[in-house]
Amino acid sequence: MLIAEAVMTPPTFVEWLAGTGLLVWSHRSLRVLHPDLTVAPAWEPSDADPILAAGVAPDLSRFALVGPRQVQVRSADGRVRWAVEHGRVLSAGWPRPSCHLAGDGLLWLFLPDGAGDQLVVLDTSGGGTEVDRRPLQTVEGSATFILDDNRQRIGLHIAVGPETCLSYRWTTDERRLVAGRTMNGCLADMNASGSFYLSMPHGSGWISVREVADDSVRVERHFDDIPGFGDSDDYRMYEAAVVVSDDDWVMVGVAIDEGDAEQHLLLSTRTLRPQTVMDYGIDMPQNSIRSAGGHGRWITHDDETGVVRLWQLREPHTDEVEGQLALL
Repeated sequence: MLIAEAVMTPPTFVEWLAGTGLLVWSHRSLRVLHPDLTVAPAWEPSDADPILAAGVAPDLSRFALVGPRQVQVRSADGRVRWAVEHGRVLSAGWPRPSCHLAGDGLLWLFLPDGAGDQLVVLDTSGGGTEVDRRPLQTVEGSATFILDDNRQRIGLHIAVGPETCLSYRWTTDERRLVAGRTMNGCLADMNASGSFYLSMPHGSGWISVREVADDSVRVERHFDDIPGFGDSDDYRMYEAAVVVSDDDWVMVGVAIDEGDAEQHLLLSTRTLRPQTVMDYGIDMPQNSIRSAGGHGRWITHDDETGVVRLWQLREPHTDEVEGQLALL
């Protein structure tokens, strides 16, 4: 069921902000959409370098902009609070940096580099003082910060090429980074309470639901075992996926080889069996799924048209025969 729709001038990048709404930004503008996709604050900092990554505080009081040589934090009215060199020279192309502006006054930065990617944490209350900097086991990767609803658990997914990825869970202690624990597979999304995460194939073929606390497997399934999809040469799966609800559902994208369309499968968190194929009434482009914090909702984004749509699950959620899930 379509809940809301908005059109952003392409090219734009979109990212769900747990507890806040949707962050939408381009190289020259940034805006936040409320959870119903109505526009909240919007900024167009004409005096800034191209925006390569952006972050917004949970209370919308400040935002962070990552440029080619420096990172700056601005207040809600656009005034620069501070700006510091981040230690790299970045281009507006690929690979892109990433950032996360946390509610505890910390700014997390992922900086891609040909000599080795880095994770940097800055103190926003201390004028951008560097809290910690750690080398990562990737080179020129593309990273995404993935959080629970309270933004307490920091997940970092780094993709390097079509077949390699690395995922971490990071925490801080006395404002210093605790050594990041490597997570199995490719972190795609975390449920709202932060108790489990969804790991996708990215070349391995395995999908799994895993505990955040100890990385143990709740359930896993190989893509080849998905009836009607994994057993066909016409489909392929990457890491586009979201947790739709805390207890029952995840959704994955399956690309169709004949074109650029993508089908979205609703899977049970208990079995990872396909429950239904989403019927939107329109074609979906590849890698169009975005998280909307769970609670039965998700977002689709069309990069070419700039259309962002918010969806809600209808009842029933499954095409399986009644009682069949209880037998699995």
